[in-house]
Amino acid sequence: MAKQYNWRTTFSYHAGDPGSLSYGYEPTTWGSWQNADVGSSDSKTITYYYRDSNTAWQGVYQDVLSSRVAVSVTQSWTTSVDSRNNLTVTVTTTINSVVRDDIRHPSGYSDQNTPGRDINIYREQGGSAYISTTDNQIATAHTISGSVSMGTYSFTLAPGQNLTRNTLFIHNQTVGSSSYDDIWAGVQFRNPLPKDYRPGTSLDTNTSVWKSHNRTNGACHVRTNSGWQECRTTDGDSGGKGNPPLILTAADANSWRNQKKLGKE
Repeated sequence: MAKQYNWRTTFSYHAGDPGSLSYGYEPTTWGSWQNADVGSSDSKTITYYYRDSNTAWQGVYQDVLSSRVAVSVTQSWTTSVDSRNNLTVTVTTTINSVVRDDIRHPSGYSDQNTPGRDINIYREQGGSAYISTTDNQIATAHTISGSVSMGTYSFTLAPGQNLTRNTLFIHNQTVGSSSYDDIWAGVQFRNPLPKDYRPGTSLDTNTSVWKSHNRTNGACHVRTNSGWQECRTTDGDSGGKGNPPLILTAADANSWRNQKKLGKE
């Protein structure tokens, strides 16, 4: 059976000047964790959006008098895993378009085009901007940017580790004002594979302490026809099976279990 990893689409929004304007992404089909085989490839196109307004309606900035900024993004990725269950993910990101659309206003009312918005799109917060532009047409439907490649990059997740950063960051700031929107979006990955370790202990004759083989500079090796080979296993403390080196349990003469991680350090 192939080893598996988890992925999902994510969207996290923070406004420096909270109002009642809506935001989100579509489709939301993959918002919960998805299982996938390591070694397979995938690609998803998601539109992330938020709404802007320069004019309050009934004292509140809200959707009824606003426009939408929609960022269409395609992300493709491949995965691999090494002998210690470290998961490497390689992601390619393309911004297909950034548009202002869905202009809304009550009959007899309209929004103002200015002040505009400084719109910056990054791979991650604190990085270099792939799109950096000032949009001065808040109340007018138009294209803000065409296709932009954000390139390909890789990162590695240890067993049991979540990717805490997202693969896309959008900053929207009102020109000449401290009002802003921050959006963390994109595809998030998780490595659910078990952590592996060097099992067993050795007696330190200088201190009479049993020290873990899994400590820094520790070792657990077995001699084979091709030389000394490192021993690693998983889940010994929870009674895991089938991942040598094994040990025969006293409670069940027919039960071989993965060896435990033991000892000091």
